[in-house]
Amino acid sequence: MPSKPLKSLVRANRVIERLVEMQAATVSELAAEFDMPLSTMYEYVNTLETINYITKQPDGRYRVSSSFLEVGNRVRRNHDIYSTAEPELRRLAEETGEFAGLMIEENDLGVLLSMKKGEKVKRLQVSRTYPGVKSRLHTTAYGKAILSQLPDAKIRDIVEQYGLHPKTQNTLTDVEALLDDIDQVRQRGYAFDDEECFDGMRGIGVPITSRSDDVLAGIALYGPPNRLEDEVFFEEYPAVVQEYADIIRGNHEYS
Repeated sequence: MPSKPLKSLVRANRVIERLVEMQAATVSELAAEFDMPLSTMYEYVNTLETINYITKQPDGRYRVSSSFLEVGNRVRRNHDIYSTAEPELRRLAEETGEFAGLMIEENDLGVLLSMKKGEKVKRLQVSRTYPGVKSRLHTTAYGKAILSQLPDAKIRDIVEQYGLHPKTQNTLTDVEALLDDIDQVRQRGYAFDDEECFDGMRGIGVPITSRSDDVLAGIALYGPPNRLEDEVFFEEYPAVVQEYADIIRGNHEYS
């Protein structure tokens, strides 16, 4: 039976997450956010500052320190598939001019490990898409590609845990419809996100598996519907994404 988490660690983590959302805050503002005595919040803030998780600004407000960038980059580099995929993601983005990305599964959620912008999208700002962002697997092309490598029973468990909350009007919100869609992904070898995660963005995803057929990640190409028209989206680019996924898979096996 798993032990209960330490309340102090859980609360410290929540303080950090909330401080990220607030960008910067005083101790008093944080105490008010958590309905916590000022003296107690001072203890949390002093501890987090001592271990360099947060830093104090000249105006007396605190913000999360850049040490998380270092930790995050180290964690990312520890994934072998990241190092293997990086050059191919860059080439895929250069060849198509669109977004190319790599997603892994962690705790039954999708985590975007890397993304590259081609020339057609370099000036486009997508604030909700960045390395490290988490998403429900059923909403993205990468995520569906990952789900296609899991048994239906596991997919049902994930749906029961996280639900099928819609991101757009095209998001699949029925488990049977999702399973039908995933079955099609298994048959053809690639997944589609037809404006199911973001309005105005289409994606094509392909799973990357190990030699023993364990799912390692999903690779995807994203672009707007005016460039990823039906012929390009459904017929031309799936083979391109599959080709790069095969290269990544092969390089990973022999690296």
